[in-house]
Amino acid sequence: MANIEMINEKSSGLSFFKSFSLKKSSFLIHIFFLLLALFLSRAVMFEAAVPFLLPLWAIVKQRYENEKWAVLVGGLIGALSLSLGQAFILGLQLVLYDLITRFRFWKLPMGISVSLAIFFGQFIWQGIHYLDIPPLIVQLYIYYEVILAFLMTIFVNLFLVQPHRFWAAGWSYERVGAGLVILAMVLTGVQSVVVSSFGLYPFLLHLAICIAAITGGVPIAAMVATIVGALVGIAKLSFTGMISVYAMTGVVAGLFSKVGRFGVVIGSVVPSVFFFFYDATLPLDTVYFVSIAIAGIVFFALPKSMFTFLYDVIHPKRDEVLLQRQQWLTEHTTEKLESFQNFVVFMKELVFDRFTSTETVNETRKVEPCATCLSCFRYDSCWGAKNIMEPIIEDWFVARAGIKESEQIRAEKRIKAQCVKSTRLLEELDHQLYTDKMNGQFYHGKKMIALQLRDLSNHLNKLMEDMRDETLSFKTIEEELEQQFKRAQVQCFQIDVLNNTVGERVVICSFAQKNRSHEDQYMLCERIVLPILYDVFSEPFQVEKISDQKNPFAHVQIRFRSAVRYEIEYDIYSRAKNSAWVSGDTHAIFHIHPGLVAVMLSDGMGQSREAQRESRRLVRLMRECLSYNMNPETAMHTLHYVMSLNREVDMYATIDFALVDLQKGSLWSWKAGSMSTYILRGERLLKVDGAAAPVGFMPVFSIETEKVNLLADDFVVMVSDGVFSSEFDWEEQEKYLVKLLKARIQNDMPIEVILYDVMEQFGEVYPVDDDCTVIMFSVNHVVPKWAVFSPLSKGIS
Repeated sequence: MANIEMINEKSSGLSFFKSFSLKKSSFLIHIFFLLLALFLSRAVMFEAAVPFLLPLWAIVKQRYENEKWAVLVGGLIGALSLSLGQAFILGLQLVLYDLITRFRFWKLPMGISVSLAIFFGQFIWQGIHYLDIPPLIVQLYIYYEVILAFLMTIFVNLFLVQPHRFWAAGWSYERVGAGLVILAMVLTGVQSVVVSSFGLYPFLLHLAICIAAITGGVPIAAMVATIVGALVGIAKLSFTGMISVYAMTGVVAGLFSKVGRFGVVIGSVVPSVFFFFYDATLPLDTVYFVSIAIAGIVFFALPKSMFTFLYDVIHPKRDEVLLQRQQWLTEHTTEKLESFQNFVVFMKELVFDRFTSTETVNETRKVEPCATCLSCFRYDSCWGAKNIMEPIIEDWFVARAGIKESEQIRAEKRIKAQCVKSTRLLEELDHQLYTDKMNGQFYHGKKMIALQLRDLSNHLNKLMEDMRDETLSFKTIEEELEQQFKRAQVQCFQIDVLNNTVGERVVICSFAQKNRSHEDQYMLCERIVLPILYDVFSEPFQVEKISDQKNPFAHVQIRFRSAVRYEIEYDIYSRAKNSAWVSGDTHAIFHIHPGLVAVMLSDGMGQSREAQRESRRLVRLMRECLSYNMNPETAMHTLHYVMSLNREVDMYATIDFALVDLQKGSLWSWKAGSMSTYILRGERLLKVDGAAAPVGFMPVFSIETEKVNLLADDFVVMVSDGVFSSEFDWEEQEKYLVKLLKARIQNDMPIEVILYDVMEQFGEVYPVDDDCTVIMFSVNHVVPKWAVFSPLSKGIS
């Protein structure tokens, strides 16, 4: 019970404090509107017009229902402090405004309603006072008051937005300007408030200038002082030198804002002291100096949180707000991506790793007796010591895997001639072949999905790394380089990334001059700067130019460029069978980016238009996959699966695909049913072989990646199978072709001539009776056009 009572006491205490804080806030808001109405109702323009309370009443009545009685009381008190007649005029205008807004046949804009209420109210009062039409000068003042009331309605409407948006709405220039106009009118209404040696007008204006200086600096302080001073001067019809005093006070106080509050107070007093001795006609008396002194003391007593709030209003921290939003977005996006990535890994294991470890799908088929043979009375004679049926069935499987119908018919005839149950045996063999194809198809389908999920996981990893390392930090590439240079203690004061395209990047760095020669600068670049650029951009760079600059001061400017150190030179020999127009071979050579070249050679089965269509489609689809940053191994598995499942005719195509890295001098090779790739390096011969089946050939498809580091003067040759004839020994043909290529290369024959000369001489010994394509390319060092000698030169005379 005691605990319950204690909890009840605590809850009642918290509710009391909450209710007290709410009542305190409400009380302060009512006091603010009361004083605002009091001073605006005392603001007299041109010594006759009092137009500012009715606009405030109209806005407050529409938006701040709870504060309208505070405005009404403050306005009546202020009007009574001027005269009884002014209080009567104000009451008459309030009644007229209420009647105009209640009129049901039309709804006028608020500014028009306020203007009409002031116009009719003043004319009624002045007509009663003069018992006739008012004089022209009085009418002129009425027109002034109507115009000023209309403008004041606009300013109050801009400043006093809806209550729920008062602090949330942005402080635009229009809203700040409207606030300054209202402040000037309030100061106009308090000019006559003087207690002994203290004047409320100089006190408030000086305090406002000091607050503007500490929160906004010179521009805001000068703007507040000049605008408010000018408006007050206009109101009193006194364009005096006090406007200069206020403007100089704002400028000097803003200049000393870096020192703190003490500097602002001292800086705000200096102009007044100066003008006191400079111009004796200015009203810089005891009241003025006592008032600004009290304003300085009050300025010191204001809480720091108030200045922080105003500073944030004037200088919103958009970067910090964006950073917080980006942090939130990055954290939540990363969390979702990690969950999705875990799902990707789970699916990869589910569809491939867990259920394929026990599966064995091989290209080599072991022929075993089937159920028909095991139940047959001639089993021993067919599968016994002589084993007659095994080679016959094996030939049947090979024929069914091919595309020649004649061979399939011949294999079936051999089975029928040997087997007494040939019909049932052929049906069982067809079912077995279909089952093997489906098993291989399912196996490969799961492997293809696993590879695609792996690529997707890699893309997600890269995305999350970019979000963590780049997006979240809001760092430009120049800032990251600058940070890396500082960490390496390299004095680089300016970094310009002129081009950020892969393989074409251009970076200009300006280093401090330390009496180093160009050789020392180049050594600095080789040992420190170039490794930093490689780490940041993940590609090699080279020094393109080092220059000494004199303007605006002496420094060294070094230009770096992506190091595409090799260039490729290639030629293609392609010939259709019997010099026909249609060839089943298709080739393509293109740059993925300036530092990476793709080489493709595809051979469709046969010499028909269908074979040409298959090879062209394979090359086109492979190129599209690469354009979407798909891994080449995944792309080839995907294309194999698509082409094997969606075919109108039973056609296949080989592909020989290579990527040449011109920045690092590397060759990656992927082969599917294609011939060997020959790399000629002087007297040496390097071969890249592949054991994969053609694309679209079921049931099994597997592919491996081969990487070879290339050297300058290497020649790479890719051929289709139509080059070598089936009537001669393949090894002899291969040796002869390589011998011819080496002889031309050693004789420095241009690459544009080598292939045609070689194939012409090769065809004289081994006739080419099929579609054939030979691609030959060499990699050489990139030599600047201004170079005196070439590294490829054999000697210097």
